[in-house]
Amino acid sequence: MTGYPAITDCAVTAAAMRAAAAMIEESGLPGLSVTCSGHEIAVQVSAEAGTAAERAAQVGKLAGIAGTCAYRDDSAASAWSSVRACGQARGIPVTIFTALRVRTGGPAGADPLAAGPGGQVVPVPGGKLPRGWRWVTDLDDAPGAQQEVA
Repeated sequence: MTGYPAITDCAVTAAAMRAAAAMIEESGLPGLSVTCSGHEIAVQVSAEAGTAAERAAQVGKLAGIAGTCAYRDDSAASAWSSVRACGQARGIPVTIFTALRVRTGGPAGADPLAAGPGGQVVPVPGGKLPRGWRWVTDLDDAPGAQQEVA
């Protein structure tokens, strides 16, 4: 027996697609990658959409439309960071995000860089982010610089 989605699942996915389309139209932002299911909408602002700061601003704009705010999301388990927002579009959960490039350095030049609470920047061999630290990304003007997300 082949498992096809129920008709109601298709209707919910179509509603999510309409909600995503309305959000995109309201934002006026081109080139977004959107995935819709019966459970959620995911909107990615891709690297081709501009610099890290421009993409973060786009996530912020979409977040406002979704009734929420963008925030910095640093992985503690690996050298990965993004600007993310979780809100709703017409009652459907929506996640909006853009990936950030984690800067590297250190003696070998390949270890990810992290900034501590006091602003010190150090290479982190193994890519495990210490508690209370953040990854240094392409959002930073210079290693160790603090920058707010729109």
